[in-house]
Amino acid sequence: MQTYGENLPPVFLSFLPIVVPLLLITLKSLITLFDKSGQTLISKIFYFPGEPIFALAIGVVIALFLLKDKSVASMNTIFGEAIEKAGPILIVTAAGGMFGMVIKATGVGDVAGKMLSGTSLGLVVPFLIAVVMKTAQGSSTVAIITTASFVAPMLSMLGLDSEWGRLLGMLAMGAGSMIVSHANDSYFWVITNFAELDMNTTLKVFSSSTIIMGVVVFACVLITSIFVL
Repeated sequence: MQTYGENLPPVFLSFLPIVVPLLLITLKSLITLFDKSGQTLISKIFYFPGEPIFALAIGVVIALFLLKDKSVASMNTIFGEAIEKAGPILIVTAAGGMFGMVIKATGVGDVAGKMLSGTSLGLVVPFLIAVVMKTAQGSSTVAIITTASFVAPMLSMLGLDSEWGRLLGMLAMGAGSMIVSHANDSYFWVITNFAELDMNTTLKVFSSSTIIMGVVVFACVLITSIFVL
């Protein structure tokens, strides 16, 4: 009798499509730190393989070798499912970028930045916008992308137009995107179903914990900003 596990590829090979792209991107980043000119042989070797697009493409090619059924029909099914899952994310990303261009072109970001520049809110602005977006529509990805599109034109007004400022602003948006995971968040239902909890229990335990996580992370970001900004 054949068990389900016998049809699966080895664990080492299964991790390769994930590990290889991460290693290539990491290696290029480390090489860039020590060789800013990019003229050495090792920099040239990892220039293209270390680019995220090429690294991920290599991961896809490696993943295809794990398939036992390499027929055209099987490939079409797999790529169809992949496009179905990745499509909404790509659409949201593109829409967020377009939204950012609209804000920049209309000057709304500059106006909002001038209004907020005298309030000394700084990192509070990206945090609160991300909180509102996350709580309203449930997706952390949409919350971060939309917030970044809105905040980018006003970075200089908020005093965040520096390497540390942009980094801390990104972390503040990440903290805000944790708050609040509730019924409109798909991950909320993943927790509820897999843990076999009722909705009220998940709201009390999981949703409240996302508030604590977001606030604690943002507090750490604020404390860090005191020393680096």
